[in-house]
Amino acid sequence: MGGLIRSYAAGDELPPLVKEMTQEAINLFEGSAGESGPSQFTDEETARETLGTEGTVASGRMSLSFAIEMLRRFFGSQVYNHSGTVDLRFLRPVRPGDTITFTGQIVGVTREVNGSRVSVELKAENQRGDTTGVGQGSAVVPNAYLPPDE
Repeated sequence: MGGLIRSYAAGDELPPLVKEMTQEAINLFEGSAGESGPSQFTDEETARETLGTEGTVASGRMSLSFAIEMLRRFFGSQVYNHSGTVDLRFLRPVRPGDTITFTGQIVGVTREVNGSRVSVELKAENQRGDTTGVGQGSAVVPNAYLPPDE
């Protein structure tokens, strides 16, 4: 296949995205969001007091941004940045030291006026196989990016 034209079909798997969740990465992420000062994400004592956990956790926003990254890589930024959506539910905490694997599978392709909406089921799992998040994402792939009808 030449260029950006590609077909999408239900059952197709997205290339997985694997992220090592280090405390340093969590601190940088929180800092980039304008958060300063101790929080349950950056300070173990605050996490114990506010969450009752052994240590810090990664914010759900961090997992959300990785799900978006996976979809953007799959669809291409021109498509995803124009029409992409993601909705992720967080099922269990992500902690420093976890390796989180984000996966996606196409569950539907529906024709729209200007292209096809490709719907993706999303899942995030830690290194123990525990599901940390689930959700859906989609993007409208313009007709110019789709193979011509047979």
